[in-house]
This record gives sequence, structure tokens and C-alpha cells, in this order.
Amino acid sequence: MKAYDVISYLLEHAENGSIAALTTEDNVPILLSKNDKYSFTAYICTQNGEVKTIKKIFDKTTFHRAVLDFIDEAEDYIGKEINDVKISDIALFTNCIPKKEERKPKEKKDTVPELVSELRKVSEPFYVVPLISDKGKLVAYVPEIGAIDYFDFMTNSVSLVNGKVQPVNPNLKSLYLVLFTNKLDPHNGNILTTLDDLTFFTSVFIDNGDKGKGEFNGKSVNKRLGRFFLSTYKGGLRTEELEFFDLSSLNKGRLYVGLFVRKGDKILRIGGFSLVDFHNSEKLEINEYLFSSFSQSAKNGILDFTNYDRLFSNFLNLAISKSDARSLLKDVIEIHSMMIDMPFALQNINNQISIVDPISFWYYSTKGEDIKECVDCPLKDKVNLRKEIFNIIRKRGWFNAFFL
Repeated sequence: MKAYDVISYLLEHAENGSIAALTTEDNVPILLSKNDKYSFTAYICTQNGEVKTIKKIFDKTTFHRAVLDFIDEAEDYIGKEINDVKISDIALFTNCIPKKEERKPKEKKDTVPELVSELRKVSEPFYVVPLISDKGKLVAYVPEIGAIDYFDFMTNSVSLVNGKVQPVNPNLKSLYLVLFTNKLDPHNGNILTTLDDLTFFTSVFIDNGDKGKGEFNGKSVNKRLGRFFLSTYKGGLRTEELEFFDLSSLNKGRLYVGLFVRKGDKILRIGGFSLVDFHNSEKLEINEYLFSSFSQSAKNGILDFTNYDRLFSNFLNLAISKSDARSLLKDVIEIHSMMIDMPFALQNINNQISIVDPISFWYYSTKGEDIKECVDCPLKDKVNLRKEIFNIIRKRGWFNAFFL
């Protein structure tokens, strides 16, 4: 049959993705692959092992022209006219199609460390909350970036950095609420509050008593045992016994909030308070602590109240009723039922609560203004950068579980 007739027929009637083997009068193999309705690829194989690839793309009106052009190109490559072709056995020409080189999987570059480095570039004025000295430098939390960093100066109190380092007295309730958003994922840590092998986090716990003495950073300190609470973003809660070091004394059976640093496998409590004392003195209610801590489980800025309600019930059973906070049980339940004292909550639509980020919360708190998301304030770039980081790490499963 004429080459044109055979090739046209095969391309018009073959299924997409099929391959046909042809030979010319001079036994030159041609493999014809129908890619789809409007394209085909041909492989012409010569005796020296070379393979010529010709691809044609066409439409309804240019199909016949594409076949004729292909035959012309094939003749130029072979050096002879192609008048007839015969259908052959494709198994005879398995080496004709050029093998695709194995593509090495591209190494995905982890951009999160770069984003965190960019987030830590803070401009004055900004506040520092001193945490601990390490490697001759101050490790401090900076609310304007929602992260910790090293500083060359030393200070023992919350300070404003603006040309000089000046101790200040910020609204402690706002400051604590922001600090409570910094949690520890037991498997992944917390990239925003980690420097080298040191991580800062906050957590609630019931003190379970003295465990003697231990050593942290070369210093002898008290060792204690605490019942901590591991929460899931769905509101699940379980207890976990952890040993930690402490610079002060605690009372067994009491419910505390702790500010901690973890270095390697050792945990040191560097501050904190009794939740019952703070609740009774109206400095901070237990409900406020619980909601601010759980607010960071929000995905894309939305927290399902059903999940928080589940967490609240679990916390009543595992923490409040098992500690000195049982005296506040009725009060805490009434506050929860009225859905008040929910810091970081902007609005509630059908139990879907919009959550503002800690940077925005801190900025407007220091201004004494109504809390809202920072879209045009001086910290808007930091807000957007923190959101970008959280969106990435949440997709990787970070903070699906965390110490409450």
C-alpha cells in the first residue's frame, strides 16, 4: 500500500496512545505513535543505532498536510523516497524508541528556615521579653514578630528597644496572652521559638511533687514532676508525665501555667503562676488561658468552636477537677456557657470563630485600640510572613498536637 494511505489510515483509526510498527521498502523501521486526536510522533531507526524523532501537531483541516510533511522529512533523513510501507511486528523493534532518561527527583528546597530568618529581622521600636542567657547572649521573645532571637545586650525585665533598651511595664494580661500562643509540638518542636538546641514554650500542668536535684546548663536546680496535657487540634486531650527543672518552689497538686525552655532533652521552668490565684484575683481567667492556648490550632484563621468545646470538657475532667482548680468549677463552666472571655476571637458565625494572629493582637493592645487583623499597620509584613510560615508547617502536620 502507498505510504500515505497506510499512515493516514492508522492515525485516523488507531486509539490514542497506541503504537504501530512499519517498515519501508528498504526495511527501515518506523514506529508510529498516536499521541492524541491531533498529534503523532514517529521514530525512524537506522542500522547505526540512531533514532530520528519527528512530531506533528495538526487540526481537522491540516491532518493530511501533516502526514505528507512527515513523509517528506522521513525521506530526507533516510536519503531515499518512501513509496510503500508494510505493517510489521512491534516486538522486533523494541530498541527503536529512545529510552527516556530517568529524571532525578528535584530536591524540594525547604523555604521555612529562610522565612523564619526574614521574620526575625525586626525594626525598632520593639519589645523584648527576656527568657534566658545562652552562649553569652540574651534569648528573648519579641511580640512584634511572634518569635525568639538572640540579643547582644542583657536585661532582666520586659524592655522597649528604641535607640536604647528601656525597662517598661506593659499590660501584663496582653503580654501573657500573647506568650500563651507559643506551644510545643512534641514531635516537631516550634520553629518560631527555637534557636539552635533551645526552644521556648508555654504549658499548663499539675505539679506532682519534688524529684530531688538536677543540673541544667551547668547549674544545680530543683527537679520536679508535672502532669502535662497534650491536646489535638480536634479538642482531644491526654495527660503526660514530664520531669522538669525549676528555679523556685511549687506546691504539689496545684494547677500552674509555666514558661519553659527546652534544651536538648531537658526542660527548665523559667516563670509562671498559679491559674487559681490569677483567676481569683481577676488578673487572668482560666477560660482566657485555655482559649488563647487553643486558638493557635486554628487553620487559615478559623477555629471550630465544637473542637474548643470538646477540649473544654476534657480539660474540666482531666485538669480542673483533678487539681486545686476544682473550687472554680462552677465559675469556669458559667463563663464558658456565655461564650465570653475568648481572646483572639474576632467574630463567631455558625460556631466558626475568626482568630486574629498574636502580632496583630499585641500591636493593637499596646495602642489601647480594638483588636483587629493588622492589614495596614507597620507590622503588616510580619503578620503576613507569620501566616505564610504557619500555612506551610500546618500542611506538614505541625501543631496537630501540642502541649496545652
